[in-house]
Amino acid sequence: MKKKFLSEDGGVPFGQFENPVGNINYLDFPLRSPFRKLLAETEKHKRFVHFHFIGFTSERFIAGCSLTFANDQKTVFFYIFDRQTGKTLKKGCRVGPDDLGVINLDPDDGISELSGKGLQVRFESTLEGRAKQLHVSLNNAPILNLSFSEEKSDFETLRLCTPTAANGWSYCQKVAGIKASGELFLEGKRYNLSQMDATAHHDFTAGFLRRDTFWNWVCITGKDETGKLIGLNLSNGVNETGASENVIWIDGKRQAAGLFNFEYDADDLTKDWLITSDNKGSELKFTSEGCYSAFNDEIECGFDFHQLFGRFNGHLTLQNGDRISITNLPGFCERQYAIWWPK
Repeated sequence: MKKKFLSEDGGVPFGQFENPVGNINYLDFPLRSPFRKLLAETEKHKRFVHFHFIGFTSERFIAGCSLTFANDQKTVFFYIFDRQTGKTLKKGCRVGPDDLGVINLDPDDGISELSGKGLQVRFESTLEGRAKQLHVSLNNAPILNLSFSEEKSDFETLRLCTPTAANGWSYCQKVAGIKASGELFLEGKRYNLSQMDATAHHDFTAGFLRRDTFWNWVCITGKDETGKLIGLNLSNGVNETGASENVIWIDGKRQAAGLFNFEYDADDLTKDWLITSDNKGSELKFTSEGCYSAFNDEIECGFDFHQLFGRFNGHLTLQNGDRISITNLPGFCERQYAIWWPK
């Protein structure tokens, strides 16, 4: 019998977890209004939010792929950015009733498949070896085959669940700065991800978030000048009650990164961002090289999404006081505001 995250009576365990948590059985949760009134089963489908975000960075390319389920609607997008030419190949769509649309609710075991408008995405998680594989095709032609293994890399995965708003909760599971392998096919050429020293990232988030959710997010994934694998996950706006998702990985070993502030120009997000720790011990400057955006403020479930990709410079101070220099490491900065379901 497959392991479930919530208890039989719908109880939600909070805190950090070092081992796979199983299926996120959200339908067992006794969802309530902010005034503690039990809500109907239909409201669970409408208000549940879930997404995978997977990709890689390298000296030449940066890629991102999102599979999202919100308001009982599935969406998918993919992009590949060529840092050398400045060109971006991107495709996104809502998954229609006649399209393939399955999103896996177990972050470590199962298959997600979404398709639409010529874009086909398959993301497979295998419990044995904690392996992940992403396959992306466009008009039946392969674009990306990406794989990594958390077990093989002896990687300390972040697994965290925190309360959200009056009665909700959010579970996130994340990796960054992990060796990637596979192939990229672009403009008639084949690129080997291992030979490019590509590193992967994966963000699994699921839960009953606030109806209107805002967050800033930072992800670094790459190798520093000494050859160490560096991963960084920073966020504000979601997992901030009881525990923080802000962590740094060095060669797969995880430690808390503390709290951070984000400074940027709201009228021009492509200008440099400044990300500073609350104790001023860590400071990063992010310089954008490109952006994937989606915006609509004329519908009830509006959204203002900007995911920028580029490079980071600065330093991070570890818990023991050691300082790590960050020099032109690739990654992402994100500003998102979304209204997930209609009233």
